[in-house]
Amino acid sequence: MKKSYNIKPKHRHKQALQNLVDNGGNMGKAMVDAGYKKNTAHTPQKMTASKGFVALLDDIGLDDNTIGLLLNKHAKSSDKRASLQAIKMVLQARGLLKHNITFEKAESEDYQGL
Repeated sequence: MKKSYNIKPKHRHKQALQNLVDNGGNMGKAMVDAGYKKNTAHTPQKMTASKGFVALLDDIGLDDNTIGLLLNKHAKSSDKRASLQAIKMVLQARGLLKHNITFEKAESEDYQGL
């Protein structure tokens, strides 16, 4: 069920999300390119946790209920590198990825706190 928000996403929210997809998952760069200050980009949770950004993600179908389905789909994909990158972007966009993980060299301790 879709949530209803009394706030609309800002243009910068939309631009940051588009930049995130375009640049392959670098949230800080996506935010700076969308017009956020570098200090704000160092703590992307300020944007990803905002009501406007959450409303934007929900509007495009990236709500809490669909994340599990999306992650399950990518886990079964034959192209693991692309799937892991997609999962990383989804988690970053929702503000659920607390560390910048490179999947090629990640160790199990890198996943603590996800």
